[in-house]
Amino acid sequence: MYIHIAKTNGVLWSGEATALVAPGSEGELTALPNHVPLVTTLRPGRLVVKRDGAEVFTHEVTRGVLEITPEGATVLL
Repeated sequence: MYIHIAKTNGVLWSGEATALVAPGSEGELTALPNHVPLVTTLRPGRLVVKRDGAEVFTHEVTRGVLEITPEGATVLL
């Protein structure tokens, strides 16, 4: 799945991954390939991008928006 994480001043991370763990407004959630579409706000916590079980990118967030589609996910911080 393709993950795109951006702030107003640029892209923090973009690429193929097997999972995204995010602090959703209702609790931690994990986005996987073919995930049901979802849009949620983010609460303070840690974003983790994984590829084949290994963490390839982490970032502490205070707020943001996450959109998940069957093809991937976009995080706007």
